[in-house]
Amino acid sequence: MTNHRRLLHLSVVAVFALLALWAGPVSAQSGRRAPRSSSAPAPTPTPQAAPVEKKLAAETRAALSFVVGIDRVANFSNIPMYLYDSVLRACVERLDDSPSVKVDIAHREMNRGEAVKRAKAETDSHIVWIQLRFDNARGLGDADLSEVYIDYWVFAPTTAKMITNGRSYQQEYRGGGVIVMPRPGGRASLPYTEQLLRQAARVAAERILSDMDLPGRSVPGGASLEFKL
Repeated sequence: MTNHRRLLHLSVVAVFALLALWAGPVSAQSGRRAPRSSSAPAPTPTPQAAPVEKKLAAETRAALSFVVGIDRVANFSNIPMYLYDSVLRACVERLDDSPSVKVDIAHREMNRGEAVKRAKAETDSHIVWIQLRFDNARGLGDADLSEVYIDYWVFAPTTAKMITNGRSYQQEYRGGGVIVMPRPGGRASLPYTEQLLRQAARVAAERILSDMDLPGRSVPGGASLEFKL
């Protein structure tokens, strides 16, 4: 009886030992956490849209181009040379006020023959040719600068056909928006004459634009004069 109990006791101990050995690895594995992923999967890069090319604004091509020249020696007159330059600049500035016009200056002397020759050599630009003249009724020795006026011609490129021509006077704008002051005498009248001739040159340019049927012919205050005497 005693031996039987001892065997039974040993059997029970052996069973518990086996159970303990079997349960150890299982509990270890059940307590182990699942390994975290080292890093989240990188999102697949979506190809960026190609940069939209900016459309460059097309340059506004001039509807018409001019080359402006002036004859400084034809009349052999006593007109001061700076008045020629002042008239030329005033005409060019007014033509250039129009956004549809491109203007260049002919820096060389230009008589009528040279103006026609230049027009025939041009493919795009019209030639504006300017002269300062006196009233032919009076001799050059007695000429008064107040009587100087502007003659102008416009020649077409390639053919040198005359498109338009005209005449612009200093004194024809009395009461038409131009400030007319009593003319001083002697050399003091030169600044006054210059201002009137500049205005006459602008009016000549205005008429050219009008005859060529171009936009942008009106400039606010274009008919007024500023005297700096």
